[in-house]
Amino acid sequence: MRLIKLLLLIVFALALKSNTTLQNNQIDINLSNIRNSKGYLYIFVYTFKNQYPYEPFKHYKVAKSKVINGGLTARISNLQLASKYAITLIDDENNNEDLDRWLGLPTEGYGFSNNVTPLFSLPDYEDLLVYPKPNQTLNIKVQYLL
Repeated sequence: MRLIKLLLLIVFALALKSNTTLQNNQIDINLSNIRNSKGYLYIFVYTFKNQYPYEPFKHYKVAKSKVINGGLTARISNLQLASKYAITLIDDENNNEDLDRWLGLPTEGYGFSNNVTPLFSLPDYEDLLVYPKPNQTLNIKVQYLL
């Protein structure tokens, strides 16, 4: 009985430790080529292939009010840095919470981890995977077609 109590105590302590670690981790993303300061940027983080592209693990809404010379640094937090991630973003210039299109082509900006440039469709999940280290900064260039 004492052994069971001890095991439960250890499991509980490990659970608290892993939650604390998860709360402290963050990744900075340097965003470049932002064409204006209107609207918001939406950053989507995926941890598994079956989440991509419609059910992100986490998403962040970033105000563009601090855009300087087309650049902005966004911080995403509460992540497990030992994991792998795929990251996508949209530049919602008119603040309608959607990526607007004209004849099927995006009229607002978008971006992908590893600066993948898609041709005619979304890139493959595996092409977007990044393996961030503590205090690492990622770079994503916002792309515009129109």
